Amino acid sequence: MSVRDPARLRAELGEVLADPPVARAVALAGIVLALVAFLSVLRGILVITGDPTPLYVVVGVAAVVGTTLARAIRPRTAAALGVAAFLGGMYVYVSSLPGGFGFLALFGPMIDDAVALLAGLSILRIVNADVWALAAAPAPVFLATYLAARRRYVAASGVAGLALGMVVLTGDAGTTATLAGVVGVTLAVAFGDCDRRGERVRNADGLLLVLSTMVVVTLFVGAVPGASEAVVSTEGVGGETSTVESSLVYAGDSIAVTGAVELTPAVRYTVEADDPSYWRVGTYDRYTGGGWVRTGDLRGYEGSLRGPPGRSTQLTQTYTAETSIATLPAANRPTAIRDVPVPVRVTPAGDLQPASPLRAGESYTVESQRPTARPAELRAAGTDYPEAVENRYTQLPGSTPDRVAERTDRLTANADNPYDTARVVERYLENEKNYSTSVERPRGDVADAFLFEMDAGYCTYFATTMVTMLRSQGVPARLAVGYTPGQQVGADQWVVRGYNSHAWVEVYVPGHGWIRFDPTPSAPRERTERRQLADARENDSAAVDTNDSLTSTYDRGTPAPEPTVTADDESGPGVLGPGGIQRSPTPGGGVDEGGPSVPTLPLPTREQAGLGLLLVAWMAAVGRRTGVDRRLSRAVWLRRPPTGSPEAVVVGAFHRVVHLEERAGRDRRPGETARSFLAGSDDRARRVGELYERARYGHGVDDADAGEATALVASLLEDRSRLPHRLQTADRGSR
Repeated sequence: MSVRDPARLRAELGEVLADPPVARAVALAGIVLALVAFLSVLRGILVITGDPTPLYVVVGVAAVVGTTLARAIRPRTAAALGVAAFLGGMYVYVSSLPGGFGFLALFGPMIDDAVALLAGLSILRIVNADVWALAAAPAPVFLATYLAARRRYVAASGVAGLALGMVVLTGDAGTTATLAGVVGVTLAVAFGDCDRRGERVRNADGLLLVLSTMVVVTLFVGAVPGASEAVVSTEGVGGETSTVESSLVYAGDSIAVTGAVELTPAVRYTVEADDPSYWRVGTYDRYTGGGWVRTGDLRGYEGSLRGPPGRSTQLTQTYTAETSIATLPAANRPTAIRDVPVPVRVTPAGDLQPASPLRAGESYTVESQRPTARPAELRAAGTDYPEAVENRYTQLPGSTPDRVAERTDRLTANADNPYDTARVVERYLENEKNYSTSVERPRGDVADAFLFEMDAGYCTYFATTMVTMLRSQGVPARLAVGYTPGQQVGADQWVVRGYNSHAWVEVYVPGHGWIRFDPTPSAPRERTERRQLADARENDSAAVDTNDSLTSTYDRGTPAPEPTVTADDESGPGVLGPGGIQRSPTPGGGVDEGGPSVPTLPLPTREQAGLGLLLVAWMAAVGRRTGVDRRLSRAVWLRRPPTGSPEAVVVGAFHRVVHLEERAGRDRRPGETARSFLAGSDDRARRVGELYERARYGHGVDDADAGEATALVASLLEDRSRLPHRLQTADRGSR
């Protein structure tokens, strides 16, 4: 039996006893929190693109491997394995892109994607976002768990923080995930340092101050450019309701389905063409449950574009901008554009976008090839979809409720081909749902809510729901946005206004390409547009007409009589109630029954409540670190008369006098008597000292003595409050 060195044993025992398990647990929890914040973003992407289950498997394997190898390999070896895991994941991702890439061509696409992501490109805009999310997860999870198991908390939190920082820069990490990551990294660094040095957890207020300051700065200074979820809502504050046009044709690479919108009759374009058409601005392929994203990168226009696969006719259109505008509408499907005054870029779907806005009076010409297949041909087209089309345009979020597909199954049970399926869904929505621009944005999946819970909506709701229903049946479909034909002002001329902005559906038919469907009821929409134009003309609004639109004799240019609004028609500004009394719609699309309104205070969201708690904690920590809390509590204590027995009152009065003397510049030495300490003080202070000595060392005091001591302290406080602090100090020092 060997005898260990007693000194070494005591040192080891002291190290174990000093080792703070609480600090270690909190540090590990912080690393886990930062990793979960990063992984929650990847999970959200996978929920939108399909099934998040593979992510759980990948993360579990990476965490087990990292923990297992923590005592078996050196950090350099682990770092090499992490880099290898990252490169391997990116190779899998690049290989999944259309056409694939060999190993030698790996780094070019990787660098391009990295630059685009760092520049703010959302991961959801990547074509194979699901593969990217799965490929990006293993390396940071492996390295963070490996380093955490080796008690390298700073390095582990750095890995998790860098991973989260990537998705913050892309704009995919919301405020909640970002805050969680900030908190996690801060906890890991602060408590991990305590654990590494074998110290007990002290100065928790300092940690709280740092943590809260980081969070507050993050929120209010804008240090997190990608935070997409606003903690403090600005909806409806200091701004106007958005228009259909701004939420659709000017939405850019993504569309968020909003609530109530307005219509604007301002003129945008004059179009010359042999036939009317829908003037398309863009299409969107990825549905998120709450909006749409256009995937893929823009490319420069190279002189021509591919036409549709089937029979088509050519349509030449000339667009003249009537105001400064940043879109290039074109009938489906554009094959060439000429005489355009700005550089042109092309989306993956073949839509045209200007590199800079067009000025008023500038024009351009577009050649389009429009599919001309008859319904019989479309019914016989079959379902032999190209793989890329089927994969891209049948995607639905994994969170889409099953009842959407079940309802669509029943509605289309008698349709034996995709074309008839689309026609059934189109007619169902057109007949069963009302048109209204005064709706409240539903919670959860927009298509599910519109199909089962809403009675009315506008074009975005109709088109989104139809695309979702068709995709649930395996029919490739996408959302298209642009303008309806507008007001015809000549045999081959149309005036397009802001309220002509519209969303519709395009369905892919093998051998024929993308075919347009429009489930939004046209009659109430057109009545609303005519009413808007009539009101604008009556109010002499500017920019709502051209010379031709004012003098046109075409039917589309003549405002119809004001339609009779019924209880079933929610397109107008009011709803007729019993007796013909008009009642204004409520913001949610319902009817205001009249009567006094009862003001209600809005309840804070969870994020707002959390922010409030953080602000309170931050103020408390700042107060403690700066001594403000002690000064405030002392100020309250000084002005609160002491209570209790006469002895307790006198003792309390004495302590207040001592505090006043110390605040004036003199500290009471240890063991110094009350009489000695107050020898050069005010007569009132010396009298309180005498009462204190009698209470502590003499025959005691009575109620009269307690009242006297309280009155003397109050008198001293009143005099001291009139004298600036620096004069009090100088006066006391001169005595």
